[in-house]
Amino acid sequence: MGLSISYSGNIATLEMIDPLIEEVTAICKELDWSMQTFDDDRIKGVSFAPIDCDPVFLTFDADGRLLSPINILVEEIYDDSHLDRELMFTASTKTQFAGVDAHISIIKLLKYISKKYLKDFKLTDEGDYWESGDEDLLAKQFDRYNKALDILSDTLKDFPVKENESPQSLSKRLEEYLTAKMKNQKREDNEL
Repeated sequence: MGLSISYSGNIATLEMIDPLIEEVTAICKELDWSMQTFDDDRIKGVSFAPIDCDPVFLTFDADGRLLSPINILVEEIYDDSHLDRELMFTASTKTQFAGVDAHISIIKLLKYISKKYLKDFKLTDEGDYWESGDEDLLAKQFDRYNKALDILSDTLKDFPVKENESPQSLSKRLEEYLTAKMKNQKREDNEL
């Protein structure tokens, strides 16, 4: 749980992967972001992360499709389940704990990179900044997610455990309790 972005696409041409890696590497060094390059027979590209952020992957398979290296490691899940195999070619990054400024920086960098190096690029931003460019709206989204995480954390600390309760019963009771708390929080937010 946490505010995230998800994205997919393709490198415009396979020859553009090396220039993309070079440019992203230079940007990461300038911003003092951690980064890592990948270059083997299954994946090539770069990942980067601002402080307290999950990695952003700009890594591609041999056909030039963007994917996370993690999806290669768990590829059999897509084959052995009812999951749509196309999900393998979607990467996600949680920015919740990195904050609003890091989220904005990532979105701006991905807009730039997608125009210069990628095709068929799609991004879903739970902060709505990709679509709107509205920093106030993004800050409100971060606040909503932080409140939800606080409610979950407080609930788990104080939630009473019943002796010999089944996992299903516990799960149902917890879901009902959290749903009620979230409705109360939403009502309080609307009253402000």
